[in-house]
Amino acid sequence: MGHSESKLHTDPSAYATPFVPELTSIVSDATKSKWRSYDYVIVGGGTAGCVLASRLSEDRNSTVLLLEAGESNEGKLFSRIPLAFERMLGSAHDWRYRTTPQEELHERTVEYPRGKLLGGTSSINAMIYQQCDPEDFDAWERQGASGWGSSTMEKYFQKMRKDGPKIATDLDLAPISKAFIEAAEQLGIPRKKDFNTSAGVVGAGAFHGAVDEKHDRSSTATSYLRPEVRQRPNLTIGVSVYTDRVLFTSGAGGSLRAVGVQVSTSRSGPKFAVGAIREVLMCGGVFGSPQMLLLSGVGPSQHLQELQIPVVRDLPAVGHGLLDHFCPGTIVFRARAGWTWDDVTQSQAHAGWALLRWLLFGTGPMSALCGQAAVFTPNIRSFRSLPYGPELPVKDMFSGPKAPDIEYLVFPMGIIDYGHGFPPRGNYGVSVGAILLKPSSTGTVKLRTSSVYDAPLIDGNFLADKSDLNALTKAVRLLLHLVRTPPLSEALDLRNYATKPENEDYYWIGDADPDKVSDEDIEAFIRKYGQSATHPTSSARMGTDPETSAVNPQLCVHGIQGLRVVDASVFPDQLSGHPCVPVIAVAERAADLIKGVA
Repeated sequence: MGHSESKLHTDPSAYATPFVPELTSIVSDATKSKWRSYDYVIVGGGTAGCVLASRLSEDRNSTVLLLEAGESNEGKLFSRIPLAFERMLGSAHDWRYRTTPQEELHERTVEYPRGKLLGGTSSINAMIYQQCDPEDFDAWERQGASGWGSSTMEKYFQKMRKDGPKIATDLDLAPISKAFIEAAEQLGIPRKKDFNTSAGVVGAGAFHGAVDEKHDRSSTATSYLRPEVRQRPNLTIGVSVYTDRVLFTSGAGGSLRAVGVQVSTSRSGPKFAVGAIREVLMCGGVFGSPQMLLLSGVGPSQHLQELQIPVVRDLPAVGHGLLDHFCPGTIVFRARAGWTWDDVTQSQAHAGWALLRWLLFGTGPMSALCGQAAVFTPNIRSFRSLPYGPELPVKDMFSGPKAPDIEYLVFPMGIIDYGHGFPPRGNYGVSVGAILLKPSSTGTVKLRTSSVYDAPLIDGNFLADKSDLNALTKAVRLLLHLVRTPPLSEALDLRNYATKPENEDYYWIGDADPDKVSDEDIEAFIRKYGQSATHPTSSARMGTDPETSAVNPQLCVHGIQGLRVVDASVFPDQLSGHPCVPVIAVAERAADLIKGVA
């Protein structure tokens, strides 16, 4: 058993040892013997890291150190309020990543908000609680992720319902959201009372939320790191600390073992080392984990050599295979007064009253989700009764015959300027994201420099495969038909333009006639306004072949002892829904794998 102490620390000297780094990440046994050590060192106190810290410290004979680059989640008001989650985006508690210029989006860069505080993205996201489609996990297993099928994952979804984020099933819905669900039914899409069952997710319904009984956000920080957990004497939490790299020893025959990490609190400040007696657990997220592996000398050797980082282990798949849900931007439809919640976003008086209701009673619009309802449509290729429009070549990327490949996510207010603004007062709207769930295009995560203080180079490579653009073009056309279906059409005040008007406004392309607008006009809109749905995965994916995967099905990095990755970067493939809840289930299973009880 390693060093044991309690509480939350901002000074690494409280739990680590001063360290003078060398160029290589490989250290001697004599060097590591001088470090303060813990049985487990968890790098990243985000969605997965909080789960591991809680589960592994249940064994009072094991010491656990959790390291988080951001601050504590406590005292962050806007993180707590369901409808106000967007106030956290772009804040000091967001990593504020951006992609490289995207060729298919007229060289635009695309935002990538990720949580930078305890709880990670589960502390700043939209609080949608969705397990995704069971066929997603069976597809994982078919791709070589043995032990990660739907029957196994269901066990962990059930386990996390006891100690994980609370689930609210009766959140308020705006009238426009209810009308959207009813219109989908009129088109033949079944109504869903719950997107979290073995029946799958195809259908229309309201989302459940990761919201507690007081209508506060329920994240992995609030649920797994409860006060009594944080007080465990064998759990130490370091915040506002960056992990610079993983440190290794090299044994007989060149065998490698992760034995600790190097940390710091500033680019030029002092360095510290802390030892891991059993394992280093990488939970830095889809961008942070591959970045950390690369900084440690684990990844494609050519890329590492370009930055003069000594190669510890040549793993070509690290940082490759990045997948993400992509949407044509937020499509705004002009609505009639009384149907939406635009008053909360456009009027300080209405917003103040809504905030007061939430503070005093936990009720009103602020207690509800922003992304309230969704329609998950059947596979574009196999379900031809929906009005998707003219035939366009689209690849079969879906997880299974019952899994969806398009999601329409409904927000009961107008949202413009790439998610940063709202229409002027008196303009009402409903905003919809038409999300491609199973894209063909894959991207990369690479190093910008050899410093953890410089954000990685993230290339989403969006729409590189024309199949993705074709699928989204069909999805937009179906959406234009859907909003013109009663009773939703009665709540809207739509135009029916055959072509883009000369004076384009934020109601285009919602005002386009679905039977007359050209594919070219839809494609132009997608390229101009398209953006990530911020569900990246698979940048250090699991598999059996070290040439095409970074970790094995036990989440151990290929060829290195004592090092695992536990977050969405290990997903073998993208999911047909929102990934936060599956990340928690993956972390729950990872804890059992580490304990040897899975």
